[in-house]
Amino acid sequence: MNSAVSQAEVAQEERPVNADLQLSKLQIMFNLQVDKRLIYAGTQPTVALRYLTRLVAARPRTLRNHIRRIYLAIQCADSDSVTGALIDLLLVLRGRGQFLVNRLIQQAGPLLKSECRIAMNKAVDTRDLSRLAELPLEHAVLSNGRCMQFSRQKLH
Repeated sequence: MNSAVSQAEVAQEERPVNADLQLSKLQIMFNLQVDKRLIYAGTQPTVALRYLTRLVAARPRTLRNHIRRIYLAIQCADSDSVTGALIDLLLVLRGRGQFLVNRLIQQAGPLLKSECRIAMNKAVDTRDLSRLAELPLEHAVLSNGRCMQFSRQKLH
C-alpha cells in the first residue's frame, strides 16, 4: 500500500513540473517571435531550434528564420541540424545569395562533415541544386523530394 501511495504522490509532484516545463517552452516560442536578433540569447536553445525548424517548414520564404535556425544549430553544436538547415536555405534561395550561403557554410564548417561541406560549396558555386541529393536529407524540412526532382531534371 505504501508503494501505491508513494507513486500517487510522485505523480502529483510531477504535474506542476510538467506544467512549468510546458509554460517555459511556450514562453520561448513567444520570445522568438518578438525578438528580432539573429543570435538566440535564451536558456534553452534546443527547444528554440525545434520551434524554428517548425517555423521554417510553415513559412519557408522568411529568410530571417532560416538564418536564426542555422545559428541556433551551430549554438547547439548539432551537426545534423546544421546540415538540414543549410540544405533548406539552399533550396529556398535557388542558387541566389552566394555570399550569404558561403559565409554560413564557413561559420558552420567545424560542425559539417567534409563531404557535406564540399557538396554544399559545389552546389552554391555551380547553382546546381541536384548536388543536394547526395546529402543526408533527414533533417531538411523542405526537401520533400525537391532534391530528387532537380536531379531527375538533370538526367532528362
